[in-house]
Amino acid sequence: MYKVLIIEDEYHIRHIVHEYFAMKNIEIVEASNGYEALELMNDDIDLVLLDIMMPGIDGYEVCKQLRMKSSQPIIFISALLEEQNQLMAYDLGGDDYITKPFKPSVLYAKCLAMIKRDQKVEDDIMTFGNIQLDKMNHLLIIDENSQFLANKEYELLLYFCECEGRLLPREQILNHVWGYDYFGDGRALDTYVKKLRKKLGKYSNYIQTVIKTGYMFKVVNHDEKEK
Repeated sequence: MYKVLIIEDEYHIRHIVHEYFAMKNIEIVEASNGYEALELMNDDIDLVLLDIMMPGIDGYEVCKQLRMKSSQPIIFISALLEEQNQLMAYDLGGDDYITKPFKPSVLYAKCLAMIKRDQKVEDDIMTFGNIQLDKMNHLLIIDENSQFLANKEYELLLYFCECEGRLLPREQILNHVWGYDYFGDGRALDTYVKKLRKKLGKYSNYIQTVIKTGYMFKVVNHDEKEK
């Protein structure tokens, strides 16, 4: 049985999700605010459903604190429709963003797909130029120093590495990493590319922008001007 933590101050939303997911044999752990959620979070949780507007600390701060110690997928569920809210969610490490109202069946399908992708464990290390990707522990290793990659950061960098030297159109990347049912703003991709480049540091030019098309991952000399 998978276990999902829902952090939501509205009881009726928690109840609807709890009842539907229970029929699908998924255990729901409920938290009515951010403080309670941080206490309940542990390694047994497979995925987090996170509201933004809550009393005490909001969903953004909860996401920020969770990302400091966990890699479980985080799906924001919020009534906030503005683009800036969604971009903030992705920037803090959220993996998806679903607006209210939503259909429990669609939410369940997204959760199940994300959990299954996240639990595909591979035990080898990929090496590209001066960087390494630890596929078991979701670590980016540079000059013997390791950095943890959040779920979407890992999936995106893994896809880039697997397609080294190939031009990847934006839509193709979104379909592969976010899924064919993704209808969000494509700028989420740009946000994660920015985050990856920051973590790559002096090797940020491994991810090259192809104007009006997409991206290409290619090992180049780190002192070569970023394209």
